[in-house]
Amino acid sequence: MSLVPLGHRLLIQPQKLEEVDNAYKAAKAAGIILQESTERLQQTAVDKGVVIDIGPTAFKDFGGEPWCKIGDLVAYARYGGKVIKDPYTQEEYLVLNDEDIICKFTKE
Repeated sequence: MSLVPLGHRLLIQPQKLEEVDNAYKAAKAAGIILQESTERLQQTAVDKGVVIDIGPTAFKDFGGEPWCKIGDLVAYARYGGKVIKDPYTQEEYLVLNDEDIICKFTKE
């Protein structure tokens, strides 16, 4: 992994738009091409992803235990964070402040 979150930030791999929006998936399958700016805006509206890494001071300001760990599926503040592209793999990630994590999903 070439991306390491610093300070109180988390590295999230957002779910792909095709994974959560059936209308987008159908449009893409039908050959409808969205402008890159529209596609990027729609992708940033996806508010779920998997925690890939956690910065060394994340959750320290809140006391107690961290409320998520690496591998958890979490929801985060919509339009929060910064999209970062890994220069080696070209995979896109999201870097968020720890306070932007609003819940985690469990199977219970």
